[in-house]
Amino acid sequence: MLSRGLVVASLLAAGCSTHLASLHEAPVRLPALPEAVGPPVSLLVCRFDDLRGDVLTTTSPVGLIPGPNLFYMGHTFHQVDRGGFVGSKNGRPLVRAGDLRTALPDLLAATIREARPDWAIEVTASPERCRAGGEATFVIDGAIRRTEMRVHSNAVPLGLLAVIGVPFSFLSFAGELDVEIRRADTGAVAWRHGFRIDERRAVGLYYGQKAAYTMFSALLQETVAQSVTSAIHIAERRA
Repeated sequence: MLSRGLVVASLLAAGCSTHLASLHEAPVRLPALPEAVGPPVSLLVCRFDDLRGDVLTTTSPVGLIPGPNLFYMGHTFHQVDRGGFVGSKNGRPLVRAGDLRTALPDLLAATIREARPDWAIEVTASPERCRAGGEATFVIDGAIRRTEMRVHSNAVPLGLLAVIGVPFSFLSFAGELDVEIRRADTGAVAWRHGFRIDERRAVGLYYGQKAAYTMFSALLQETVAQSVTSAIHIAERRA
């Protein structure tokens, strides 16, 4: 995982082209659902509140000092979705990047449409429309509390030993997302859940290159799968 500017600069310097992809391209696969019952339901999906603050990255002071930085470098990406995840597709470099405030509601809506194509699903960025509910039966709202990726690396001696399989970089990811489903007419909360992840991975020369995105994607997939399944069950039972 690298900052977006560094990724682009590296690829240009290497004379390569790259592709930019969204944080999650396809709807999330859901567990088996029963056949749709009752008339189609209308849902309003709101842009999530971003509670992560305005700090994008933090660098350890040791990593800025020539000499000591060979033994330790540390970076914290507080809003990891905006930094970008380096990967590949069909043998070509690929960077996944975006803004979770809009990407998560869009992914929720796309997954609901995949499961219930006859439903009317609207995504809104308007706080006023989100509070009013519009013509929807239910509203899906939420908050992004934390998406913090910490990267610790060592060039000497671990970086030198990487050729024999020793890990030289260590990642930890802590994520917190909240999702709420409420009735649009009364505002009564029908379901609320907080999703949490706290995982660690080691990265070496031959393995772990996609570890950062794997941990981030796991949080997204769990959040969307459980939230959409709950929304469908609640809507079909109470609409």
